[in-house]
Amino acid sequence: MRYPMGWAVAAAATVLASGCGSADSPPAPAPELTGRLTVVVAVVDSLMPHEITAATPRLSALRAAGTFYEESRSVFIAETIPNHVAMMTGVTPSRSGIFSNDYLDFSTDPPEELDLSAPEKLTANTLFTWIDRQCGSGATEVRTGATLSKKYLFEVFNGDAADPGRDNEAPGVFNVQPDSYWDPEDSGAYIPSPSEHTPDTPTMDQALAQLPDVDFHFINLGDVDRLAHASGEQARSAALAEADAQIGRLVDALMAAGRWDSTVLIVLSDHGMDYSPAGPAAAISTQAMLDALGACFEPMQAIVSGEGSESIYVLERSAPLADRQAALRGARACLLGTQDCATLCPGATRPLNAGNIATAWYNADDALDADGAMPASVQSRHPQAGDLVLAAADGHKFAEPNALDSSGQIPGNHGHPVTFHNTVLVTGGSPWVRQGASVAPSAAPPDPPTVEWYLTRLPEQAETLDVAPTVAWLLGLQVPEEAFPDYAERGKGFDGRVLTEAFTQFDAGAAAPPPTVCGRF
Repeated sequence: MRYPMGWAVAAAATVLASGCGSADSPPAPAPELTGRLTVVVAVVDSLMPHEITAATPRLSALRAAGTFYEESRSVFIAETIPNHVAMMTGVTPSRSGIFSNDYLDFSTDPPEELDLSAPEKLTANTLFTWIDRQCGSGATEVRTGATLSKKYLFEVFNGDAADPGRDNEAPGVFNVQPDSYWDPEDSGAYIPSPSEHTPDTPTMDQALAQLPDVDFHFINLGDVDRLAHASGEQARSAALAEADAQIGRLVDALMAAGRWDSTVLIVLSDHGMDYSPAGPAAAISTQAMLDALGACFEPMQAIVSGEGSESIYVLERSAPLADRQAALRGARACLLGTQDCATLCPGATRPLNAGNIATAWYNADDALDADGAMPASVQSRHPQAGDLVLAAADGHKFAEPNALDSSGQIPGNHGHPVTFHNTVLVTGGSPWVRQGASVAPSAAPPDPPTVEWYLTRLPEQAETLDVAPTVAWLLGLQVPEEAFPDYAERGKGFDGRVLTEAFTQFDAGAAAPPPTVCGRF
């Protein structure tokens, strides 16, 4: 069940303000709030559930002491930036504007492929903004912090004041930085392009330096993901052991500071990981086909996102809609083999390995090809997203502009359906956390799992979208639906839900009021 956040917060505020007396009795004084909650969201980038084993003893212990979701999910596209944004906003990519790691920017000529990390592109309020508005000062101030190992994550949460000349693309949105914010490029250990991240040990060094000054802390450890991309599964194993040790350091620091017993720790990943060999055996390249179709249709360009997914754009944005749709229909028909490519346009041929394309969805519905509609559960449509979004089957990836060139290909891939399955674990020393629980899926996965299975949103399972509403509930934030900047258009607040299965307050029913007021209890 999706939890009605506005009602719960209002209920808590009423209890604290008016006490429990009758309507004729004088209001009881509000109880003194002496406890202080710590909430930490720690992301082990691309960690998969089956990787929590005896080889990761600290993560295994945390799993035993908390609530684990067996079939948790990322948002599509299963990449780093959109899923970290989902965590901190609680809304889908169609609302946040961050649908991928990168996009084709048409403000330049020719269009330029850019990281989707500019803060003005993030068109939803973040937790940092909600906390600042409601608990940003005074006796109940909630101090926020972020220690994000990857450059583009630092950029996207940098806030709208970072560059006053670049207004947020949503008029009702003005996001703030976390109170304690670290730029990974300031680290002497920072690894420049193509990695653009600081390794886990110095990242955690910084997180622990910030920790005494923050109540809500957002941490990203990037090595598990980066080493898999660089060197494959063997390097990933070493990175997993190191990430486990760093999570252990975080727990030890909270214990040493006497904060562990009032800490809720959410350990999760942004997406999973899939492996494919370098070179043409597993690669799919569409650009040659698109170039050939350009002789008969509007020209198109493909950009690769996370290797497991790809976005195709019609280059002439001012072309008539019918012409743009015809070009996209031709590309989709050629890719899926539903029409002969040469019949569509002489000289066009179907790409090698195109039979391993798992999905080919339009960003906007086409009445002449209803089968290409993006499923409603995906919720990643956005005007700047690819006009046609592709996802590869397990063990395959996209490589542009030439599948024979393996120089730009990476061994670890994500973005496609098999990598929708991420990790979500709610743990911590707080007595509110339900211990030793494992939330099984309400529907059994098929064998082997299908694209439809990975797209299934199971109501009892966790999603990256659920982090923000859960943290908001824990901190007692008042975030009614009508406060959301796009409420008039969307008619809703958070798309995610409070993870009720993880907290003992919900033993009595589904409508437990928040346990704190601005993190005080």
